[in-house]
Amino acid sequence: MAEQISQERRENLKSAIKRLEAYQEIQNNMGRCMAAFNFRQADKVLDYFALGQEDVSLEYADEGVFKGINAVETIIKEVVGAEPKSGEMLDLQLTTPMIEVAEDIKTAKALWWCPGAGAIPEEDKDPKAIWCWGMIAADFIFENNNWKIWHMHYFRFIKCDYDKGWVKDTSMLNRLNTPVHPLSSPSTYHNPYSPLSVREGIPACPRPYKTWTDSSWMTEKDKSR
Repeated sequence: MAEQISQERRENLKSAIKRLEAYQEIQNNMGRCMAAFNFRQADKVLDYFALGQEDVSLEYADEGVFKGINAVETIIKEVVGAEPKSGEMLDLQLTTPMIEVAEDIKTAKALWWCPGAGAIPEEDKDPKAIWCWGMIAADFIFENNNWKIWHMHYFRFIKCDYDKGWVKDTSMLNRLNTPVHPLSSPSTYHNPYSPLSVREGIPACPRPYKTWTDSSWMTEKDKSR
């Protein structure tokens, strides 16, 4: 009996260590991915996506959902890989990580607060300083001995003129009045701050789980599960 308990404890300890290692690797990989994003290194950003999964996806604010390998590669190369302009800046940070690694250690659910600042070049003017804050929710999958982003959703909270602030300037909260990208499908959730609206507790913090089933946890309103 004692030997059986000892063996069970060893297995539990090994599992706990593997999950702690996964937590650290996910943190580091997401940090490196965000650094590559901030400096327009599209190929490096793509290195952190699970491009071996047919349903890999990226949803960015209200720009739509880009699902599938081709869609994810295309939008990242078009947006992140665009030629940088003088005076341009977008610097997003990662804080307050909440990461739950599945009991089977095959997937993980993760959430970060994402404060940021930027500068938009303007013709014959100084660049316009902006605030850009949101949250990132993501599913990770263990692929080719590395933790990769499987499904990612950037939830925008504020995007506004630095001087005016998010109460007075709501002009950049929603996408410009331009055609949606041909590879995107409609956004699943977009509820940025507005003086006329009430914020919800979305995205939800991930909760402990045994094995991955779907990505509905990101927009779950029932916080008891």
